[in-house]
Amino acid sequence: MNQRPALKDRDDLKDQAFVFQVGLTVECDRPFVPRPNARGLAGDDPDERVAELQYRDVMEYAVGHGVATRNLVAGESCRSVETTWTPQAEVERVEPSKIDGVLFGMEALAELADAAAVRARLQGLPAQYREWIAEQRRTELTDARRREVASGLMDRADLAARRIEDGLAALDDAQAFEAVRLMNRAMAMAARQRRAMELNREPAKVDPPTWRPFQLAFILMNLRGIADPTHDDRERVDLLFFPTGGGKTEAYLGLAAFAILLRRLRDPQLTSAGVSVLMRYTLRLLTLDQLGRASTLICALELLRQERVKQLGAWPFEIGLWVGKAATPNRIGAVGERDRSTARAKTIAYQNNDRKAAPAPVENCPWCGTKLKNTSFVLMATGSDGRARVDTNTPDQLRITCPNYTCRFKGSNPLPIVAVDESIYRRLPCFL
Repeated sequence: MNQRPALKDRDDLKDQAFVFQVGLTVECDRPFVPRPNARGLAGDDPDERVAELQYRDVMEYAVGHGVATRNLVAGESCRSVETTWTPQAEVERVEPSKIDGVLFGMEALAELADAAAVRARLQGLPAQYREWIAEQRRTELTDARRREVASGLMDRADLAARRIEDGLAALDDAQAFEAVRLMNRAMAMAARQRRAMELNREPAKVDPPTWRPFQLAFILMNLRGIADPTHDDRERVDLLFFPTGGGKTEAYLGLAAFAILLRRLRDPQLTSAGVSVLMRYTLRLLTLDQLGRASTLICALELLRQERVKQLGAWPFEIGLWVGKAATPNRIGAVGERDRSTARAKTIAYQNNDRKAAPAPVENCPWCGTKLKNTSFVLMATGSDGRARVDTNTPDQLRITCPNYTCRFKGSNPLPIVAVDESIYRRLPCFL
């Protein structure tokens, strides 16, 4: 019982009346009665109804007011509850199920000869997915509203299975098949590079990269909609809902690579150049992380293009960073200008003093991981002969090169990163 007197009209003493880290525990010799969350059963909110179905076996024993609670469950009963200011919950790790008979190796998929071979190695994915759906439909639910929700979820799962099968059928188109083949090659190259950086090994010495089941399913179910502008899937938006570290980025990067490659395969001329993928993030740190991962893929695509100029065109694959004046320059700039925010001014300042901010927020080479130097940012101007030369007076582009002499993106083969707004508007990189 709290019998301390109230400190009326004494604001200077109110801190002395506070009690920190107070806890309240209630114990009983008999189990507390569990209470389910019935909001989904009582209301019509679709998210609440799905949550109620999925967590129908999860009960609560206490509710806090201005504070959280902790249930001390022993066995299948709870005899003690207490308040807590820092609630904790154990989140089980999501692990991909093993699917026998399905080929998930990126490099192996890139080597398959034709669409029939791909279907033979991937048909087990939608087939076993349908078996799982049928098993879920056999789940007995006594409540009519739960059965209604479950039936709707399984109908949507059936649609997803049909879309995966449709994606496999779309590979009969020769250009779509080639785009999938090259996409797997590019994703494998990028994955090897990133894994090699993490382990400090040679890319050839890391394990062959593989898809997770949901990643491959996501790509397949969207193939038809990407390949056919008139398809009904163009009206759908798919949400990848997966825990952090589960592989969402690789899933959408794979689909992005397919879209970029298919566009070039259908028209390798300059008329096919332009923005194919627009990626938007609201957190700057997350944006820079995703820039690094996407840049590695674009590097892989650009190396493939350089080996297949006739097939993929002469215009380079590039990624543009368009995040505002505070992070990247809006303009290239020229000699005589007083604007300190131009690419020219920032590059010269950084070259003179590498403690200042770089003209672009790229710290490491996305291909080999080498830390960039102040000499990695070079101002260039295109001459009348079409060749670019170093020019700090009237530059028209900012190039970023890797200082590692063994890297593929050194010297005259700069990193395919466009970080100045003027250059982005002029070059229209395929990934923005």
